[in-house]
Amino acid sequence: MKRFELEEEERKVLVTLAKRGAMSPSEVAAETWTLPGKTLSVLRELSTAGFVRLRDDTNSPDGMVVAITSQARLYLNGSLT
Repeated sequence: MKRFELEEEERKVLVTLAKRGAMSPSEVAAETWTLPGKTLSVLRELSTAGFVRLRDDTNSPDGMVVAITSQARLYLNGSLT
C-alpha cells in the first residue's frame, strides 16, 4: 500500500473536516486560518489523493462542499500509513 506524508496544512484541513463535517471551501479556510486560494489548492490535492470529496452544491456560498472520506479517517486514526 502506498505511504502518504501529509503537510501541516493538509493535516489541519482533514482534522477540521473530521471534527466539523462537510463544509464549503471558504468555511474550511476560515476554520483553519488559511488563505482561500491556498485552501482550495490543498483541497484539490487531498481530493486527488482520495482523502476528500469536492462536490457541487447550490446551497453552499462557494457553490461546492467538501467532505472527508473514510480513507482519510483511517489515515488520521493511524490505520493507513
